[in-house]
Amino acid sequence: MRVLVALALLVSPLGAVPTDDELIAFIKNRAALERVTPQLVDMPEEVELPCSIGRGAKDGGLGGLGGGGIQQSNPHAASKFHIFANEPAALPIFDPWGKFPEGSLIVKEKFGAEDGKTKLFTGMLKREKGYFPECGDWEFFTVDGDAAKIAERGKLTRCATCHEDITQGDHVSREGYAKPAQISGGRIVLHSSTAQVEGKKLQYEPQEKKNTLGYWVDAADKASWSFEVTRPGRYEIHIWQGCGKDSGGSEVEFSAGEQRARFTVEDTGHFQNFKERQVGTLNFGKAGPQKLEVRALSKPGAAVMDLRQVVLVPVAETVP
Repeated sequence: MRVLVALALLVSPLGAVPTDDELIAFIKNRAALERVTPQLVDMPEEVELPCSIGRGAKDGGLGGLGGGGIQQSNPHAASKFHIFANEPAALPIFDPWGKFPEGSLIVKEKFGAEDGKTKLFTGMLKREKGYFPECGDWEFFTVDGDAAKIAERGKLTRCATCHEDITQGDHVSREGYAKPAQISGGRIVLHSSTAQVEGKKLQYEPQEKKNTLGYWVDAADKASWSFEVTRPGRYEIHIWQGCGKDSGGSEVEFSAGEQRARFTVEDTGHFQNFKERQVGTLNFGKAGPQKLEVRALSKPGAAVMDLRQVVLVPVAETVP
């Protein structure tokens, strides 16, 4: 039953605070959940040092910076990590301003530099409003490398010291891994903040209320994303687009190699009033590097559109 509860985290936020056993079940079954890092990511040394189990945890304490668990820097101790998330947390991770709903769960699996074995797991669980407002209402926890027991959980001082200053993006660091990627469930996530832009005016606007490709006033401008396809197949193109009143009607084209998918921009009443739309399909016949490009074919209004995000969703084919 507890394994089933943990697997349910993939498709919905937690309705209640999970027990230690339920968190352990989630970690043990992480291969069936969303891994948002296609390859192992190098862990910066300034993260490596506090990202550990506090010495006081063995006695039921919360460890923390004062627990004596970290003594000094070791330049040869650089670790690597993977990031796993349940469904509510998977897409916000790729958004610099992403907000995580209650019940979101993020787990980092930390690997040793010398032997490549799992050293420990650290995690963040989004709790109810007011639980820990200084740190976005996140509960932190650490788990031993065998995923056998929770070593610490709660308002861990050591973890909060790092995360409380990351006010952008709901106190979740995305450094080193929130790039264009195909996550383990199959979706390819391409956020506007990671686009390569060509042209005179089109640009990523980093303000929280915008957080989009904008100033698309020159129809000749274009943007693209480079990524690795690990799962060949057919994909639906989902976009989050906004367009100001009376500026709709631009013809836009996505392309990948020789493939083309065209759609008409919809007037959403405001350029930052984003609407999710499915605007075509693409087929990737083999695994490997790909490039998706978006360009305007016409611009009848003041601007083409604002484009916050593109997600390529694998299509479940019917097998005879």
